Amino acid sequence: MHYKIAFYDFGSAAIMHRHFIDMAQSEGAPLSFCAIQPNPYYRALMREVLDPADILDVFSALPRKQTNGDSAILVSYQGGFVEDLAALKRTWRRDRPGNWWFNYGVAIYQLYKQFLGSRQVTHLFMPTIETPEQKIAVSVAHELGLGVIAPADMRNVGGGYFACDCVETPPLYAWATTETREQAAQFVDNFRKNPVPARRLPEILSDDGDNEIIERHLPPLWKRMLRFALAAVERPDLFEPVFIRLALMRNFAWIREPVRRQRALRNAAQYDVEDVTDLPKRFIYFPLHFTPEASINTPAPFYVDQLRAVDALRLAMPNGCILVVKEHPVCLPIRPTSSLRKLRRLPGVMVAKITIPSLELVKRAALTATVTGTAALEAFLLGRPAMMLGASIPSWLIGSHPPASDVRATIADAIDNPASDEFIIERLAQLLSVRYPFVYGSAHEPGEPVLRRGNMRRMWEALKDHLERERQVKERIGAALRAVS
Repeated sequence: MHYKIAFYDFGSAAIMHRHFIDMAQSEGAPLSFCAIQPNPYYRALMREVLDPADILDVFSALPRKQTNGDSAILVSYQGGFVEDLAALKRTWRRDRPGNWWFNYGVAIYQLYKQFLGSRQVTHLFMPTIETPEQKIAVSVAHELGLGVIAPADMRNVGGGYFACDCVETPPLYAWATTETREQAAQFVDNFRKNPVPARRLPEILSDDGDNEIIERHLPPLWKRMLRFALAAVERPDLFEPVFIRLALMRNFAWIREPVRRQRALRNAAQYDVEDVTDLPKRFIYFPLHFTPEASINTPAPFYVDQLRAVDALRLAMPNGCILVVKEHPVCLPIRPTSSLRKLRRLPGVMVAKITIPSLELVKRAALTATVTGTAALEAFLLGRPAMMLGASIPSWLIGSHPPASDVRATIADAIDNPASDEFIIERLAQLLSVRYPFVYGSAHEPGEPVLRRGNMRRMWEALKDHLERERQVKERIGAALRAVS
């Protein structure tokens, strides 16, 4: 069967996509490709291997004069259009009215729908989903009946898999087997003896010796600065001033370090609980998320302001409970000190010292609650009560997240009825059935864990296997439906 995959070239993902195309061409795989390029930085790279008609250059194709978007064309939109627009990171938000963003979103929707519908695409390959444009592209794919392939990290479990939507839902072939149940039972047993924290950065998964760093397609700094300036000149209407600050922070990180060190010292002094002996007898643990970030902006934009999550939990928790909040380690030098001070002034809230290990709080808490964070997954694997307010792979394992009006009942039920070991092993066995030995992230990370020859080869083999397994399960579902009709 022939497939045509549309790559979404967000950020440095175009580099991995180019390597996929090269591998497909070298082995004559029954695959063809096209690409959506939301920015112009890797135009030349993809034009070397794709026909111009198979590249949607958004910078060129998006109308320069904005028109009022017709909301009537959104009747077949899959999901919530306005909710998807809310995935925009706040630090990127220019002083523009809401109508501008709405009209922009409608224009993007029309552009993507026309392109994907005209290129005979079968699948949309989507890197880390963290922008409104990406969520709109996924919605268009679902509307057109295309498969969505979204590489996702398995966090504490290790490895990767191909999700089928914006909230890391595993593919249709996620079925537990005797083998994966045995693996899951062993993993849970090992985890409880020696809990493994989530990795901050992906690790190299294989010791097969094939760890040579492949072509990075990284221009020198002066060329990157030049293309940045040219992009701003080409489309000033799409340029965000904050891009300048982000570019400077990315390339000259040493400039900000003295300021961040001082802020980290101030924030580290903001706590009510110094060590585990100071913890209240009964408490709910809520670790703060890194924000703004894809892990919360995309699946749960309502909780980008994490005070909403804090209020939802503290106002609904049982009498006798205290909400213990702990800062995200990465945010200690970033978040304003006033944020932690504000938390400490809220009745029913205590802030834990940053040096207290998160796993110790998970083990002692009556409930670990997060929006989309890994701490709830750790509690789940340890057999401790856990709940989530947003959708992500941990919430798929744990169970559905509650509507805002039902938090009180969900908290009480989660505390009184933690998941059984049988349920934990069965859900984990389903997830392990779709796991592949690759890591997916950004190019040019320290150590280049993604752009290793062995990792890219394993990811390429995993992609082909995913397409075949997806085809088989869809055939079985189709046969079953025909049998009962």
